[in-house]
Formats: sequence, C-alpha cells, structure tokens
Amino acid sequence: MKRIFAVGCVSFLLLGSAAIPLAALTPTYTITGAYKSSQYHQNINAITKTGDTAFDTVAAALSQLDYHEGNSKNDFNGKNSSGTKNYTEYNRAMGTIGGSYSYAWCAAFVSWCLDVAGAKDSAGGKFTSCTLWVEKLQELGLYSTRASGYTPKVGDLIFFRSAGVSRASDHVGIVRFVKGGRVYTVEGNSSNKVALRDYALTDTYIVGYGKPKYSGTPLAKSALSLEDTATGLYTVTNDFVNVRTSPSASSTKLGSLSRGALVEILEIKNGFGRITYNGQAAYISLDYADFTTPVFYTVTYTAENAKNCPPALSYFSFEAVSASGTAPMREGHTFVHWVGSDGKIYSSGDALPQGNLKLTAVFEEMPATEDALPQAPSTPSAPPPVEDGGMSDTGGTLGENIPQNVPQSTAKAAVEAGTVSGVLAAAAALWWYAKKFLTV
Repeated sequence: MKRIFAVGCVSFLLLGSAAIPLAALTPTYTITGAYKSSQYHQNINAITKTGDTAFDTVAAALSQLDYHEGNSKNDFNGKNSSGTKNYTEYNRAMGTIGGSYSYAWCAAFVSWCLDVAGAKDSAGGKFTSCTLWVEKLQELGLYSTRASGYTPKVGDLIFFRSAGVSRASDHVGIVRFVKGGRVYTVEGNSSNKVALRDYALTDTYIVGYGKPKYSGTPLAKSALSLEDTATGLYTVTNDFVNVRTSPSASSTKLGSLSRGALVEILEIKNGFGRITYNGQAAYISLDYADFTTPVFYTVTYTAENAKNCPPALSYFSFEAVSASGTAPMREGHTFVHWVGSDGKIYSSGDALPQGNLKLTAVFEEMPATEDALPQAPSTPSAPPPVEDGGMSDTGGTLGENIPQNVPQSTAKAAVEAGTVSGVLAAAAALWWYAKKFLTV
C-alpha cells in the first residue's frame, strides 16, 4: 500500500488555555540609537508577553539587570560601568527635568518597566518622583504601609525611605517574590545600576508597597515555582557563570557569560541548564541564573487535500503538549501517523518534545474496490406444457424444450453467457414445425 506525506494544509493559530498575545515587550517611544545597539535592548525584545502584566513587568526589569548609568547621552547603552551622572535610557523615555536627563532614575526605571509590559496605567501613571507616586497610590487606594503587615506580591512596587529623609519616599523598586520572611526585588539606580536586592519584611528601610491594578490572566505558575525546574529564559545573576561541555562543574570550560546575559535554557540536568553556545550544546549552573520568563513554542500541522486538519498550537515552555487527537481526513486514504520536522514519528496523543515543531500527516491509500463481475441472467423458464407438444399460448422462451440433438455444452455456454444463439433459436423453431406438421 502506498503511503503519502501530505503538505500544504493551511492552519490557524490557536493559543493555549487563554488568549495570549504573541508579542515582544517593546518600548512605546522612539528609542535612542545607543540603546538600540545594546544588549539590554536585545534582551527586552527576546521576551514575549505572557498576558500576565505583573509577571511581564518583573521580566522586563530582570532583562535590564546590570544596566549602568552614564555621564552623557552617549552612555544610553548602559555600558559605562563608571558613570555617575544619572544618564539612562529610562530618563530619556520620561523626558528632561530642568533641561537635563541627569536626575535620580529609580522611579523612571519602574515606570519604564510598567510601560513596556503594557501596565503603565495600572499604578496611577508614570512618575519620576517617589513621593508623588506614593501620594497618588494613596489617593487611589493602592498603597499599604509596611507597618500594616501587608505581604507584597509579585509586581508590587516597594517604596523605601532613607534615614534622615523627611519626605514619603526616596527610592522605589519592583517586588520579584517573597520567601522565608524576605522580600526579593529588582531596582534601578541601586549603586548606579539595575540590581537585585532582598530585605527582611520587617526592615524599617521599607515604608510601604504600591499595589498596581494589573490586567490580564495570571500565569498558572509563579516564577519562583519555575526556578531551576522549567525551561525558558534565564538571566545570569552572578558576576559571571562558566559555560561547560556537560552538566558538571568538573567538565571542560568553554567560556563564560556575564551578569545580565539572557539565555534560553533548553533542558535541565543536575542543576545545570543546557544552552546553545557558539553553535553547540553547552551547560551553565543554574545557581547563578534566575528564571525570567517562559518561551513560546508552536506546533503546526500539515495535511494536503485533507479536511479536519488540526490547528496550530502555541504553548509555554513550562507546559506539556501532545500530538493532536484530531485525525485529518482525505478521500480514498486512511490517516496513519504524523512525522515531525525532527524526523520522528508521532501518533495521536503522543507527548511532543519542547520546541517549535512541524508535523506532517502520512496517509495510506485504501485498497481499490474490485468491480463486481457481470452476473449471468437466470435460466429462461420453460414454456407451459401443451398436450400436443405445440407452442405455448404465451409464447414462452425456450428452455427445457431445446431439442435433444443440440449439444448441451453449446446450450449451456449460451445460457451462462446470457445469450441464446440465434442459430439455436432457428433450429428449435424448425424442429417444432417438423414435429407438428410433418409427423405421420
């Protein structure tokens, strides 16, 4: 039987359990040339919106880890590790104050993260002043003090006040998660750069929390629960991490990645994550990298000239996915299985590997239906008997009255072929005539 690989079935995109926009986190303003060429711009473009704006805000902040302020507009790429004059792309996005971009930028950074995540209106707008922001959140009923006992959530704003400061707040960051009585944050303008910090929940440096009214559907899992267990994008959080040939600290070193590098972890083994490094498989220790956001993968199906072709499916990298249970239908063929772009065979319901995958239907031709052989007509019935052996009044067809001197094989062949020879018919008629009129 012939098996056919089908191609060319047009399918539409069907997302997972929720309608999730497949778009990168993107600044809403015209970015500067210096920032556009930077690692940090590449990072933000690599992150796809999940639809959970609180999660996306934190992911946006992590993508900027280790960005350093500069001394002029030329330093908007974040690479001037000795800069001290507050020149940042985040201030550039907010605009000048007093004709300059050189102002404290912690609030501008948080505003920028909310904006690129699509949540700029969730916390009362964009601000460059921590004190004014606290006042706005209080007015909106979106603020809780530390003393109230409120436990912050992912994406909350965390406000601080330094000793001796009389105003409501002089610093702000974004809450990543709470664990073991401590709150973990990502903050801009912390030692002149974007940095990770953590504090005891009772630390008096904390004055309160802003609670943005985030939109979208929360992810089924938190970043903390996915840490070191799920594939996706990870941010290097140590000064550096070694890249090795295998998931072992004793394996050969191939190179290293610096803090702030955003890498896709394709597989996790023994606390190491597999990455692609200079075109080859390599590993980094996940002790020095934090889960940032899931990756979207897409499975597409093709089946030429078929009906009921399954639609494409996009899913998060922390989710399991199986081959569609819907079998395509093609006239005159039977669906056999799918063949993946990875060269493997998949039946309906089989678990699929993580990653973008194209599945092509294989059909088997149905065996051709043999045409029925022509059926011989039934043996003609004998005419009704007559007393003198004459012809029946009904003129019935000849059957038992075929003369005995006609070879039986000839008569039989004629009947089986469905035709009585004209010659035999004439002979039979002659025999009847002689018998009736010539017999003495």
